[in-house]
Amino acid sequence: MRPVLHRRTFGLGLTALLAAPATGYATAIPDLMDRPPPELEELKWYPPLRQAIQALINANGQYSEHYNASSPPYVVMDWNNMAIVGDVQQTLFLFMLEHFCFLMPAQKFRKLIHVHASSHPLPAPFTNMAGQPVAFPDLVADIVEDYSALAARYGHMPHPIAREALQDDPAMLAFRARMAFCHQAVAALHGPDAAQQWMIRLVAEQTQTDVIALSRAANEWCLGASIAAQKWVCPSTRPGKAGPVQVNVTQMLRLTPEMGNLLQILQEHGIDPIICSSALEDLVALFATSAEYGYNLRHEHVFGARLVERKGVMEPVEVPHYPFPAGVGKTELIRIHYEQKRKQPPLMIFAGEDSTANLLQSFPDTPLCCLINRQQSEDMQVFLRAAAQPPPTAVPRRLYLQGRDENTGEWRPHASSLLLGSSTPTLPT
Repeated sequence: MRPVLHRRTFGLGLTALLAAPATGYATAIPDLMDRPPPELEELKWYPPLRQAIQALINANGQYSEHYNASSPPYVVMDWNNMAIVGDVQQTLFLFMLEHFCFLMPAQKFRKLIHVHASSHPLPAPFTNMAGQPVAFPDLVADIVEDYSALAARYGHMPHPIAREALQDDPAMLAFRARMAFCHQAVAALHGPDAAQQWMIRLVAEQTQTDVIALSRAANEWCLGASIAAQKWVCPSTRPGKAGPVQVNVTQMLRLTPEMGNLLQILQEHGIDPIICSSALEDLVALFATSAEYGYNLRHEHVFGARLVERKGVMEPVEVPHYPFPAGVGKTELIRIHYEQKRKQPPLMIFAGEDSTANLLQSFPDTPLCCLINRQQSEDMQVFLRAAAQPPPTAVPRRLYLQGRDENTGEWRPHASSLLLGSSTPTLPT
């Protein structure tokens, strides 16, 4: 029988997020069995989903008769857009752009961002503001010119430069617009996993301490900022070779009290929550292991992307022989570390990232999969559309939708969601 965890509170304000110790004193079996099993708080769960989760927890946790403490059940969760509303990697990316937090020499930076280049013009809608085609090499040349100008003016700083010092600089405005434009073009041409790796490698030349400090600053900035879609525009004074471009970016990061409560209840039942995310592991662990943010998991249960470090400095290269935790790589990590050792598939899967379709396909015996109802990659949309349909007669529902309101960053007690800028509930179609 595992130690029983003390319950803790979970609120949306950073100062209100107080967590009790992760483990308490072991409770005798008779005492444990004499009281009802801990239950999920109602909060803003979709009620049928909450009931199904609670039933599985009760039937498989340490309050059940067949619980095996030597091979406990486990639950696999995405971090981005599941445990939180938003994306920690995207949040850091936007923060680094707005504060010019890059340490690479210009030529190394050029080589990194040019990795997915093609001599062919980018397809629509990736045109300049005059509607003309944009060649990737020209876009990269313009970005490097902006980068070099900013580095010459402000230097390379591991800590953020004040936004007030940068907000009126034409090179800064052009740089951030072109970089966000480039990231979206890589995602459209090569898929979200390639775009994620491109974004992760931008922390090269930083130490782990630098990256964690930047991520903490980015998180606290975005948690306190309004959720908003913004348009970033190149000034006409910096047309470059490709011409001025513009791009829409979304600023969104919120804590999810429902997931904080779920993580606590799972552990009280002796069920291991496992985070597997395509974001850089240091960014996810900063959030997931923190009592301040209200999640309080053990680091060994957090898996994310890892970069090679040389003499304490990060290189723009993934750690060899460690799968990139997206698509097949995410599934491989779970198989190696959990399915093969515990001889069982995940009890539940909670999917919010674009990179989780293979995981859902690979564990058909997992009885419950929770999917966040949001706009995702086509691979994930297949599962979202299936979850929106009633299950066949006499077949237990496996796929559940959980709705959210993207305008507030909160969940909704419905399967439908309110997309950013909309007041109309929607389901996948």
